[in-house]
Amino acid sequence: MKLNYFTLSLILILGFTSCSDSEDSTPDPVTSANIIGSVNLYDEGTSQIDNSGMTVKLEDTSFSATTDVQGDFTLTNVPFGTYTIIYEKAGFGTYKKFDLKHSNTSSSTIITETPSIGQMSSTEITNIAVTSNTSNIIISATTNPAGSNGNTRYVRYFLSENADVSNENYNFYSQGLISQINPYDINLSQDDLISAGFTTGQTIHIKVYGDSFWSNEYNNPNLQIKVFPNLNMTSTSSVSFVVP
Repeated sequence: MKLNYFTLSLILILGFTSCSDSEDSTPDPVTSANIIGSVNLYDEGTSQIDNSGMTVKLEDTSFSATTDVQGDFTLTNVPFGTYTIIYEKAGFGTYKKFDLKHSNTSSSTIITETPSIGQMSSTEITNIAVTSNTSNIIISATTNPAGSNGNTRYVRYFLSENADVSNENYNFYSQGLISQINPYDINLSQDDLISAGFTTGQTIHIKVYGDSFWSNEYNNPNLQIKVFPNLNMTSTSSVSFVVP
């Protein structure tokens, strides 16, 4: 059977249209998804408080969200990539979470770790005194407000071989310490100091700060130090001692 020119043209047009429709029906690739997480908020001690109103944002982007009363948040339609998340609220030291991998898994990225974030410390260090014997150094730190059984305060100290020791310039940092007496005595044995990397006869400088139970601490890979955002920076000058 012979096809005339009109019939052949119609077949070609229908075929082209069919191909175009097939190509157009291909879905666009998925390039973004939500990031979902939550927080638990505390005062400077151990009492949990209202979880709402914390801003959660992605560093160097315009993406941000605010936590609800449960502490939940959703960052919407975030392009896939690796991000640093910043948690901020007035009265709280800024907390950061680095290297969050946001990948195409056909669903939202869920941050499984729920950080406990505390308010900044109101504890000031008003005096530091040093006494020593043949094998121990005793650092007496006076706080304001005073620590007591009914008013627990939290402190943290930093050690350095340099006189300008601080929370940003240290060779060693302590765990958070609980003060229920004023002044609060920090006992450092010779073994403690050697384990911290110092040597007998070395002059060491110590700086003490008020801190919170939940310190909001995090490792900063760019600065290569641990950051303690909840420290109260009102503190007396550092003092020095010689390792026994």
